[in-house]
Amino acid sequence: MADRFLSIRFENMGSKEEDIYSVFVNLGEDGPEMVWYDAMGDPIVEVGISVEEWDIVMKLAEECGIADWDGFDEMDGKSDTGFSFEAEDAEGNILWAEGEGSFPDGYEAFEKGLRAIFAGYLE
Repeated sequence: MADRFLSIRFENMGSKEEDIYSVFVNLGEDGPEMVWYDAMGDPIVEVGISVEEWDIVMKLAEECGIADWDGFDEMDGKSDTGFSFEAEDAEGNILWAEGEGSFPDGYEAFEKGLRAIFAGYLE
């Protein structure tokens, strides 16, 4: 179940610069936080988020089936789109996935959902 995650790191690699970003959400000691990085890997937003926003991210993760992504590793070598993903649970276990030109079920909904959840921070 996705609510067991303490952190999620997600990197999206698209064909346009605005589609290249990464986001890190973490349930830190001082509460949930989010860092959004631009195409160059520079943090553009570093902010504490509400418990409600954290819960929305965890619900999105569960609905998109990210636990089923573990071990996904498909590369076609011809695409300029891709992703990498990592999530850590309370026991320190790491769920890992990556792809180039190939994406697991639920990927598109997860990517769009993250953008929607944090859109207000990026304006």
